[in-house]
Order: sequence, then C-alpha cells, then structure tokens
Amino acid sequence: MAATGILWGAVNATENALVALNLGYEVVTDPRNARPMTFFLELPTVEAFTYNVGDITLRIRVCAPPPGNQDASDWLLTQADAIMNSAIAVTDLRPSVMIIGGGQELPTYDLTVRVAVRRN
Repeated sequence: MAATGILWGAVNATENALVALNLGYEVVTDPRNARPMTFFLELPTVEAFTYNVGDITLRIRVCAPPPGNQDASDWLLTQADAIMNSAIAVTDLRPSVMIIGGGQELPTYDLTVRVAVRRN
C-alpha cells in the first residue's frame, strides 16, 4: 500500500526539491536502498499540528562511500552546501555514520529540514 496524507506530502515535497536540484544522485526513501552517493530521506517528525497544517521536520542523510576519509568529507561538504544553497529549509547539519546491510558503515551528513504542508 502506497503512503498518503500530510506526512507523505512532506516527504514527497522534500524528495521533489532534492530532485529539482539536479545534483545527479538518487533520492531514496526506503532504507534498503540507501547506499553510497544517495540522499536518504528518513520518516518525518511533527513538532506542531492542527487538523490541516503541520510543522514537519525530516532528516536528509547524504550518504558517502566508505571509508570516512577526506574524499568522503569533501563530497559530503559539497553536497550539503548545494542543498543549503537551495530553497530547502535546512535547520541543522551534523556529520554522522549510517549502518546498512550487514554492518557496513557509511559516512553521512545529516541535514534536518523543515517542511510546511497543508491538507487540501
């Protein structure tokens, strides 16, 4: 069953904004598809909500190839800067590590973004 509703709207809006940046890397929402050189969108969180308007945040995990060396850091910084230089409302930025598959560690830059969505 495909997702619907206001939370899906926030994820979809963020995915569309990332794709529109045309950075050349895939945007994924399924953690099974997160891999090096992708943008993984985590499930949103809600800080305030009325019946039809949500103040929603979600995290974009910019995933670099291992190991977490200077090459990975340079790529992460470049991608994070491109996102920050867009209309996407980044409120927080942190280096991190994402564990995928059988324990593979990916260096990441985690960007928290705010999305305002409204039910029709």
